[in-house]
Amino acid sequence: MSESRILSSTGMALVAAMITLATPSPASALDWLRGSFSGQHQADWSGVYGGVHAGITSGQTDARPLASPLAQNALPNSSITDLLERTIFFKETNKQGMSYGAFVGMNWQWDDVVLGWEVDYSRSSIKSNSTTGPNGLLRTEGTNEWGVTSTSTSRGEIKDWGTIRGRIGYAMGIFMPYLTAGVAVGNLNSRATTSGDWERYDISALPARPLIASSTFAGVVGRSGVTYGGALGAGVDMQILPGTFLRGEWQYVQFASGGQRPNVSINTARVAGGVKF
Repeated sequence: MSESRILSSTGMALVAAMITLATPSPASALDWLRGSFSGQHQADWSGVYGGVHAGITSGQTDARPLASPLAQNALPNSSITDLLERTIFFKETNKQGMSYGAFVGMNWQWDDVVLGWEVDYSRSSIKSNSTTGPNGLLRTEGTNEWGVTSTSTSRGEIKDWGTIRGRIGYAMGIFMPYLTAGVAVGNLNSRATTSGDWERYDISALPARPLIASSTFAGVVGRSGVTYGGALGAGVDMQILPGTFLRGEWQYVQFASGGQRPNVSINTARVAGGVKF
């Protein structure tokens, strides 16, 4: 099982555990959910709130989309650019690290239904590396045989990110399970390099293979700075005192890829504490 699936399972297990706590014995479940015990169990979730969070984040980086622009950079407008591309075998990497940050938001409550928005910021340092090679391929074209050998490396780092999300929740006494969806902005550094050599042989009179031409090549692509994406999540807020709450949450972020950026996604399982103003 991959680290991303393990982390997703951990986050959803955390959410499920808090939902289980929200449900007392079957005989009193309905009364508890409706907060009929003198009203003290039905929390008021409306208003502005803020808090801090900490958790474990798994970053998945897939640099395979960089093979084509990297080959174009190393051997532009060449008849063997595609041959070089097929020697670049980047693999998906999964790295975990601690993350922490803060959030603010606002809720509106209608009976059991809670709608709102939230802005959060997370900071971490998740680095990924993938190295492939030396890898070589041959191709025959008429009386010519081409050979390409390359060694390639990709590196990526997720520094920090933030999201703006809408929320929909259901008030269950002192508990409120919820779902979120919105947009994400991240600070991502990525870089991929390749180097190697190519040869051209004359095979018109085999077994002789005289060398006609050869050379070396090197290429680099990458982009650093702000990138955008989408965010999904689920969690449970639990009121511990009037105006204060604890939270268990899972969040998934997928950043846009293409061009000189790899595919990057983030899974985070985290806990938080907040205050309602």
